[in-house]
Amino acid sequence: MLAIHISRSTIKFAQLVNFKGTPFIESLGKVSLSEELHNPDMTNTQAIMSLAEQISSIRNSAEFPDTTTHLVIDSDWFPMGIHPVDGALSGNDLTKYLNWYIKEMLEGSVSKYSMVHQELNRSSAKAAQYLSMAIPQSFDLWVERIIGPSELELKKVITEMEAIGNVLTATKLLDFEGGIQVVLENRENTINCHMYQNQEFSGLFHGSLNWDYKITLDHVRGDTSLIQLVKEAIERAIKGKRDPDNVITNLFYFSSTGDPSLLSNLENYEASCQQLKLGNHFNFRDPDTANIDEYAVVLGALNVEIQERFSED
Repeated sequence: MLAIHISRSTIKFAQLVNFKGTPFIESLGKVSLSEELHNPDMTNTQAIMSLAEQISSIRNSAEFPDTTTHLVIDSDWFPMGIHPVDGALSGNDLTKYLNWYIKEMLEGSVSKYSMVHQELNRSSAKAAQYLSMAIPQSFDLWVERIIGPSELELKKVITEMEAIGNVLTATKLLDFEGGIQVVLENRENTINCHMYQNQEFSGLFHGSLNWDYKITLDHVRGDTSLIQLVKEAIERAIKGKRDPDNVITNLFYFSSTGDPSLLSNLENYEASCQQLKLGNHFNFRDPDTANIDEYAVVLGALNVEIQERFSED
């Protein structure tokens, strides 16, 4: 079983093997994408060809006896919104409202998309949060064109939001007490941050970390008030601590377990944040593999397969 994660700048991959009845992860790797591919575009023929070549190269880079593949695509590739909905709406009225919302988001070009709506949480009988995503009608063809040449057998396609949630579940870090959970990463002064609350995805942002310890938001999705709260908390946490280039490295996890107000604890950054240390939660054929946390998304995708295949263990 192979997992491949397509993000804005890289393709990462890892393989799940059954070694004497025990699930092991091996063949972790990544390839960088050229800058012209950093803007997600499923209609760009050159981008399709480049992705297909890279995936074929991955296929040929190691021995993959099981070509079944989970593909993870960053949610950046899809029009998406998280929005409040009147809890009194149901049936056709709810469907009409959700379709109206996404039509407004797409500025009317709904015929080119299929709609997916998911209720995230319901704070009361009067209010609910929904995730609405538009899947291009050409999506299946796009997947076939980037995967087909490698002769991999596609089993499942998920987003990185689901994969990171799977990692929090696998590591028993998923908060069941209402806290806010933050998974954040710094690569070359670029902050990637995913937020979860009540076991549901709440928002994400990509931002630039500046010399003055301020974060410039470049890409935002989800609960904007929570995103602003987290951004400001991170800025307060790191201000004056050290060189900002080295304040946040690799992948870190923070949880305000049981009390969302405890987000202020980020001010005690070093004490309240911790590395995921995924090397302690999965079996690796090469336990000395460097930067394992960097592969959190592909490990999250493979964890679903681990639970299905090895659930009795």
